[in-house]
Amino acid sequence: MFRLFAAVVATAFVIAGALPALAGDPPVSMLIQATGTIETSKDGAKWSPVTRNKFLFAGDMVRTGADGGGKLVDQASNMSQTIGANAEVKVEAAGAKAVKGSLSAPEPASGDLVAGLGNRFAEAQRYTTVRRAAGKATTEIKLRVVSDISLSPTYPELIWEGYGKQYSYVLTIDGKDMPVAGADGDFIRFKVPELSAGKHSFSVAVMEGGTKVGQADKEGTIVWLSAAEDKAVADELAKVRAAVGNDDFTIASFLDSKGFTVAAMDLYRKYFDANKTDNEMRPLLIKAYNDLKLKDLRQKEAQLYNEQLQAN
Repeated sequence: MFRLFAAVVATAFVIAGALPALAGDPPVSMLIQATGTIETSKDGAKWSPVTRNKFLFAGDMVRTGADGGGKLVDQASNMSQTIGANAEVKVEAAGAKAVKGSLSAPEPASGDLVAGLGNRFAEAQRYTTVRRAAGKATTEIKLRVVSDISLSPTYPELIWEGYGKQYSYVLTIDGKDMPVAGADGDFIRFKVPELSAGKHSFSVAVMEGGTKVGQADKEGTIVWLSAAEDKAVADELAKVRAAVGNDDFTIASFLDSKGFTVAAMDLYRKYFDANKTDNEMRPLLIKAYNDLKLKDLRQKEAQLYNEQLQAN
């Protein structure tokens, strides 16, 4: 029996008129390499200690104690500035400004830490609306697959929405069929065999007992990186890691900027599992779900995002 699902989660609601207006502006900078006593604030009254790399928005403030310090990386220019001890810095749309203490002159940051972040964050705001349930369920399978995705020997995995273990799938790449077993869970994950460098079209069919019961409404495109291109990404990623350490969110954002949406989604999910209340950057996970056509997960995450907005 087909998995029953409504057009969206039954408990969903429309946020228009019910929730605060969403801030569409992207973060202005990222605070990295924090040491000693360092805190951030949105209003200059309530301060919170910094325990990890943190994205900052226009109006946010940073202050350090006698043993504190850190670096601010501007998301537009990828230039970094060092915050000295006993300093207070205000983040503005045009950049960071020292209120007291020292803030160094800008210099190039190590690694492209915020590649394309502003555009992706602004686009992600489009997907944070929670849609009202359609009112009745349907048994029709309406499968969609990611429109464009980058894969490589390092990042070979493709995913699409799952419909239950009773179904199997046929992934077709450039006319070649590959059977894929069904599985429980929100999505099916498949490691694509190595392809030639360049573009490849693909589609997915849903099977039940050897009979096709569903088909992706449109084909998607895989861009398979060559070994040299894959190494170039690895080299860039090494520079990012050197600057931010094992910061799952920043690494996810970097992979997202390169089109590795599945790998980015995995790290976004890991980050928010560990930082459940860090809501401001959640739209990027919502966008990853949307790009991968995981509509149920996108809906649930959008609902969580808006519930946390209401609570704050």
